[in-house]
Amino acid sequence: MFTVDSYIPTRVVFGAGRLDELATLPLPGKKALICTTPARRPAAAALVERVRALVERNGASSVIFDHIAPNPTKRSVEEGTALALREGCDFLLGLGGGSSIDCAKAIAVMLRSPGSLWDYAYTGTGGKKTPEAAAPLVTVTTTCGTGTECDPYCVITNEETGEKLDFASDALFPVFSIIDPELLLSLPRDLSIYQGFDGLFHAAECYVCNGHANRMVDLYALESVRIIARSLPAVLRSPDDLEERAELAFACDILSGYTQALTSVTSHHILGQTLGGLFPEMPHGATLITVAEAYYSKVCALLPGVFDELGEAMGVPRESGRPGFAFVAALQKLMDDSGCRTLCLKNFGISRGDFRRIVDMTVDQVGISLDRYTLTKEDMTSILADSLSK
Repeated sequence: MFTVDSYIPTRVVFGAGRLDELATLPLPGKKALICTTPARRPAAAALVERVRALVERNGASSVIFDHIAPNPTKRSVEEGTALALREGCDFLLGLGGGSSIDCAKAIAVMLRSPGSLWDYAYTGTGGKKTPEAAAPLVTVTTTCGTGTECDPYCVITNEETGEKLDFASDALFPVFSIIDPELLLSLPRDLSIYQGFDGLFHAAECYVCNGHANRMVDLYALESVRIIARSLPAVLRSPDDLEERAELAFACDILSGYTQALTSVTSHHILGQTLGGLFPEMPHGATLITVAEAYYSKVCALLPGVFDELGEAMGVPRESGRPGFAFVAALQKLMDDSGCRTLCLKNFGISRGDFRRIVDMTVDQVGISLDRYTLTKEDMTSILADSLSK
């Protein structure tokens, strides 16, 4: 008899134009620390002011914290925590993508938990404690792919060690998350690609990981990859198509977010996080795309039925002579359609001399125990070598 254990308490407010409901939704406090990356375009600066005005219309005040890098750091979390304490902020508002929201989550932990941030990182050199409490958090997403709007995790980089590690606690579920596809219409093409593939891999990895045995995950994951395979190329062809933006956001932010809330990713994401920690200028989605074809070509035959199911969901039939290859073929097609199949590690200044450090950190410090297959350090090195240039 199968079992289901499901806990996703976040209220999701999804739909075009729904950002305005920030002025009426019940807020979890009276003063928000609005966490966002620096506004480099007038439209981004205008959105920050719009959100701030909506919060004020709802009866709360706010303080802006925008010292957040694309791969948020321990230093940023400490700086944001100090600002929140100094200003008397009692809740967080993550505005932007995964970097802003993850930083807000980590600050929320530090506002309610003793000790240092790294005490709560649960792999690597972290103290592996589970935060028992966090300040309440709400989110407004402007990207499409992280899933952090709906899950109990955040990922932070330690600049001193180069580690990019996870933090996990039910206290990190947002109170509510607003996902307004209208905010995605101005998303640049490269970010649309990076985030779309991030959402795809969240769903696929959760479907194949060793904690996958939950029929809710299967439903969310297969529907997510089905939608992404169709909608990502459509969005790239017609960036102003609001319907396709909404489809992609539904799949990447909600469905893939739910899969993460219920289970875990695999060593593909762990390898990507290591790359992002050691090479912080490398966008997270790019860390995944660069190694994906080599990674899944290596593992697809180890779980052929599962990978063929993923490929079929993406519209590619299984091949009798190549068990498990349907997902690789679907991935290759989606990369070709998106124009990112030639993305490689060399594009980001990575060389063979970096491989040992990358592999050692991935396997020894962070760990790859979430796989249903066994990859050795030699396998990981081979994946990197095949991803160096294309």
